[in-house]
Amino acid sequence: MLAGMKIASHADQLLQAIESRREEVAALTRELIRIPTINPPGDAYEACARFLGERLKKKGFSVEYIRAEGAPGDSDSYPRTNVVARYVGKGGQGNGECVHFNSHIDVVEAGSGWTFEPFGGEVKDGKVYGRGACDMKGGLASSVIACEALIDSGIPFNGTLEISGTVDEESGGFAGVGYLAEKGYFSKPRVHHVIIPEPLGVDRICLGHRGVYWAEVETKGRIAHGSMPFWATARSII
Repeated sequence: MLAGMKIASHADQLLQAIESRREEVAALTRELIRIPTINPPGDAYEACARFLGERLKKKGFSVEYIRAEGAPGDSDSYPRTNVVARYVGKGGQGNGECVHFNSHIDVVEAGSGWTFEPFGGEVKDGKVYGRGACDMKGGLASSVIACEALIDSGIPFNGTLEISGTVDEESGGFAGVGYLAEKGYFSKPRVHHVIIPEPLGVDRICLGHRGVYWAEVETKGRIAHGSMPFWATARSII
């Protein structure tokens, strides 16, 4: 009973701490937007990874930069640099489970028709505007601020927090999540739970994630357009 009350009290304390940092979430989102990590070709990946790593290092995270050498798209001109930061809870020396927050740092090109500077990170009417504000630098900023709030609160926990910024999600993730997964970065005993804070459909939490399946289908027959299928029949008669 007392243990349950203590947990509830800590949860309320943490939620209040996070709620009080709304301006910090917006400020970090703006800073991330201003790093134009455009994919293709893979601009500013290194700069964005280092920016995140240096911030989290100040909070006591151990930081690792992982370049996906040999992966599709990786080159000296456009290195596919991922960042993984890890914080071990002081409550139990990391004996508990690890929760990993994964976000991708790349964005698609800005395109035309913008009424705001795409990489300006401007704020109007309580909203942050810019390429990647939703997909998904806003989610990345939220996970960083949430973890920082937990650490600053002094609430003891015996697990581990991880935050990653990965590349190339917009082009398949082969040099990002795919590369790290092959290296065991998301597997037990290192990681037990992964949260992807992409803020799409904010009123629901999804358990699981859509995957992708590639296939080639080969058929035999006569060519005809869908609007004129009779040509195939006509040719076969002729």
